[in-house]
Amino acid sequence: MVIENCVRPQRSTETTTAILLLAAFASGRPSDGWEPEGHSHSEHTKPYHVTVVKKIGVPIPHPVAVSVPQYVKIPIPQPYPVHVTVEQPIHVPVYKVVPQIIEKPVPYTVEKPVPYEVEKPYPVEVEKKVEVPIPKPYPVHVPVYKHIYHHKGGKH
Repeated sequence: MVIENCVRPQRSTETTTAILLLAAFASGRPSDGWEPEGHSHSEHTKPYHVTVVKKIGVPIPHPVAVSVPQYVKIPIPQPYPVHVTVEQPIHVPVYKVVPQIIEKPVPYTVEKPVPYEVEKPYPVEVEKKVEVPIPKPYPVHVPVYKHIYHHKGGKH
């Protein structure tokens, strides 16, 4: 089987870099004969036919993974006869924690008679107050000079 595709030829990176540098230099400084309305250069591309050949060979059989169901056997207890009589249904004790509210008593004061020693009277000595004479202030002569201005504190 042959398939044809229409493919454009690809440029190398050096060619692309050279074209970009040339375009950048040309756009940076236009020449004297450059005319903005007229085009002196035009680039045309045309399709290039490349034939692509696909080889078709004999198919090789590969092993295909097939899911195999995996069965897990869980043993289920079955009743069987025994020589001891077992009462049915079997009584199983269930322990349940029931919260109990504990009332705390309110504290109160209890008056208890406490034995204490009663002190017996004992002789007490009383010191009599003796007056101590305190000397009273007496007048002292202070010289007052007439040529010195004496004034009390405050404004002048």
